[in-house]
Order: sequence, then structure tokens, then C-alpha cells
Amino acid sequence: MCAVLLAAGRLSAGSWRSSLYPEDWRPGRADASGRFLHDFSHAGYRRGEAPVPDRADNLIDVTRAPYAADASGKLDATAAIQRALDAAADAGGGVVFLPAGTYRVVPPDGAKAALAVRGDGVVLRGAGAGRTFLFNDATAMAGKNVIELKPRGAVSWNADGKAADGVKLREDLPQPAQRIPLNDVAEFAVGDLVVVRNDLTQHFIDLVGMNGKWTPGQSQNRTLAYCRRITAIDAIDNVVTVDIPLRGFLHTADNAQVLKVSGRMISEAGLEDFSIGMRQHPGEGLAEEDWSKPGTVGQGAHGSAAIALSFAENCWVRRVHTYAPAGNDPKVHVLSNVLKLWRTRLVTVADCDFKFPQYRGGGGNGYGFVINAQDNLIRDCRVEGARHNYDFGTMSASGNVIVDCLARDGKLGSDFHMFLSLANLVDNLTCEGDFIEARALRPWGGNPMHGVTTTQSVFWNTKGLRYSLERPVLVYSHQFGDGYVIGTSGPAAKVDSSDFVEGEGRGEGLVPRSLYFDQLKRRLAAKP
Repeated sequence: MCAVLLAAGRLSAGSWRSSLYPEDWRPGRADASGRFLHDFSHAGYRRGEAPVPDRADNLIDVTRAPYAADASGKLDATAAIQRALDAAADAGGGVVFLPAGTYRVVPPDGAKAALAVRGDGVVLRGAGAGRTFLFNDATAMAGKNVIELKPRGAVSWNADGKAADGVKLREDLPQPAQRIPLNDVAEFAVGDLVVVRNDLTQHFIDLVGMNGKWTPGQSQNRTLAYCRRITAIDAIDNVVTVDIPLRGFLHTADNAQVLKVSGRMISEAGLEDFSIGMRQHPGEGLAEEDWSKPGTVGQGAHGSAAIALSFAENCWVRRVHTYAPAGNDPKVHVLSNVLKLWRTRLVTVADCDFKFPQYRGGGGNGYGFVINAQDNLIRDCRVEGARHNYDFGTMSASGNVIVDCLARDGKLGSDFHMFLSLANLVDNLTCEGDFIEARALRPWGGNPMHGVTTTQSVFWNTKGLRYSLERPVLVYSHQFGDGYVIGTSGPAAKVDSSDFVEGEGRGEGLVPRSLYFDQLKRRLAAKP
């Protein structure tokens, strides 16, 4: 027989497995050269161990008394919706429901957002994308967001550009590890949310190849930080165990240490089932540096976002689309960025469709996804027409997974942008007029330069339908140290890489189809 079914470890004709991911793969397995694939299965809401909930209790209809939000789009509905969100937060959670219609909102004077989801268990829900429309009617949005999902109180990962005095690691952890040997465990308890971090020392700068380009010091973007929950404590050997493996690169020479997260992150909150759009700025000035020029569109849009999540854990955004409000050019849905994830963990973003920022100049503008966070899951999403459709940045961005998503017609490639966003997975991304990029060095960004962008990240089973006008490749990957490009397919399947490459043009036969889903299945099957 020329073809056999999968059985006894054999593959059907035309199918193949990565040499780094055999049938008997387990976390920690490495080849003879020390190359290995991280376990990415912990990404997303509750580490994939429970579905995103469909909350039904404490339903608050914003169009009914005492809120009486206008759903015609004629009157400002900001205050009414915010009152409902605050009431749900005060009640310990609930669903703030926006029936079909258009809700006009603007950031109140002095506020950084039109709407703020501030409480655990609060869900802002519409009647469905294409039925419920949130319309931001302000164009002076520099540094502002339409919706913020964040805690009421201040939270810090203690990796904000300042020296810290935590409990020191007593051993180097250069490779993935869940057990952390410490000098003392007395101040910790099971369930504590902690950050394992280092300092930006000359040793670390040399380790990541940035000698002469970075200088020692502290930086919120260049502090390697892993946010984890303690699941077990060994008080005899002074070892704590955490819920998700650390990704490595931790050394006692860099003052590697563990600190409690200060404040309390928001949890079990979500945004779902609506469309969101922003009024088009009527002015001029869309050039690369216009974000820094007063009176321009770029300055008015600079740093804004339709949705921003900060310090959120076990939260979600699903079935949210952007749209062009009446009076906009059809290809203007938002002013600048669509969705930002800042120091979130275990957030799932699913079934979203984001399009067409108006300003796509420099200064961090016009992105579809801004991923400055860790162990989040982005699945079944589509982004079109952004400066970078998907973008990873900062040393707090690790363990994230993008799976079964589409990137279409980005101005520039989807990319790893700055400061060693290590060990992320791009899994079954389809690119149409786009590509995915991981440079060894980005010389932009001023002082300090962006520098090394990623290491040990994986591009798995990437599909190209049409090449970008910027670069006629599907995957451009020249990572620091080890990087992995495994399986490409489609009419635009070329790879430009100095990393580990397997299966260029043969992705359709790659087994398993998805690395993330297979690793999740294995981990859940192994649970007692």
C-alpha cells in the first residue's frame, strides 16, 4: 500500500513530523544540538483547562431604568453605560448588556478612556457584532482608549524600571523550569501571584548579544519578567513551584529574584459580541513622524486604542469586530491601535475581526494587536490593514500563542518588535499580503535601540496566500540564538531564515496540524 493510516507511530503518505516533535515528545526534550520546543500549552483563559464562561447572572440592560442609555447613536451614552459597569463591579460581577443599536461614547474630561471595566466578573456584552455598535465620537484621542479593562487599584509587576529587593534565586535557571530554588521561602504562600525577574546587567547584555548597544540599568521594557502563581512550596529545600514553566535566561549574576505582585489584578472579566468604531479624524498629517507634530491626525491619534487590557488575568475578548462609523472612509475603522495587551496573563482573544487604522505612522501607532504580555491566547482572529497586524514587544512578552489567525495587507510585516520577547508561538497563521518577521537586531527606537527581538520563538505551519509588497517572503526569521520555522505552505511559502527550518513548502503534510492544540491535548491527558 502506498498510503497507510496513522498507526503504531507511522504516518500516511505525504505526512511528516518535525524532528523536534516526535510522537513521544515531552516538555524538556532536546535534540543532540540542544534545540527544543517550549511547552506553549498553558496560554489563554485558565491555561486551557476550562472554557471561557457564558455568564448569565445579574444581567443589566443599559437601555432600561435607571441607566436609560440611548441606543440610537444620537445622544451620548457614556455616563449611562459607565454607571452600569460600576454597578456590576460593586455587585461582585454581572453582565452589562447593550441591546442592538448604536451607543455613542467619548472619554469624559480628564479620563483616559470612554468606558472602564474595573471589577472582577464584569462582562460588557452586546447583541452581536454587526448588531451592537460602540461609536467613539472623539478625535482628540492621544494617549486614550475607547474601552479599558483594568483593576480599580494600582498594580505593579515590580519590573517598572526600578531596582527591586526580592528573594534571590540560589541557582541559575537558563532553561525552562517550574521549580525555583530560593534563598528563603518564608514570605510566600501557595496562591501568591509573583514575578520572577532579573536586572539589566552587563552580564545579561553580553548574554543576549547587545554589548555596545545597550547599557546596564533598569527599564520597564528590558526587565526580563515572568508573572506566575505559586502552586507548591517546599519549606525544607526552599523551593517554590509555579503554575507555568519559566522560559529560562535567569541567572544569579543578573540578580534574578522573586517578588510578590503588588496590588490585585482584575480577573474573570470580558468583552464580547459587539462592533467598535472611532470617528475619523478630519485633519491632515499621516506621515511617519506626524505623531510628534501638534495639530496633525498623527498627533491626535497617537498612542490611542479601541481596546486596552492591563493587569488582567483569566479574562477575555471574543466576537468583537471593528467597523467604519457613518461618515468615515470605509477603510477607516479606528484612529490608531485596535487592541493592546499590557502585562496581562492567561487572556483569551477569540473570533475577532480588526481592520483599518487611520494613522499608521511611527511612534507605536496603527497596530492590530500590541502584545506586551505573557501566556495569552489569540485564536481565530483576523487583522487587516494595520501597520503591523500582530506585534510582540518587551521582555514581558513570552509564552503567547497566535493560532488559526489571518494577517492581511499590513503596511509592514507582523513582527517581533523590541527587547527580546522570547519563546512565543505563531501557529497556523495565514498571511495574505503580509509576512511574519523576527529580526536578530532592530536598530530603531532611539536610545536604547530596540535591539534583539526574540529567541526560541516558533513559526509552525504558516500559510502564505500572497506575498507582501514590502518583502516577498512568508517567514523572515533571524532570531538571537535558536529560532524555529517548521512547515510553510501555499502559493507564497518562501522562508528567509538563519534559524532551524524544516518543511518549507510542505506544511500541508505537517503532523500535528497545530502545535498548541496538540501540546494542550497531551498536557490535559497527563493530568491526574
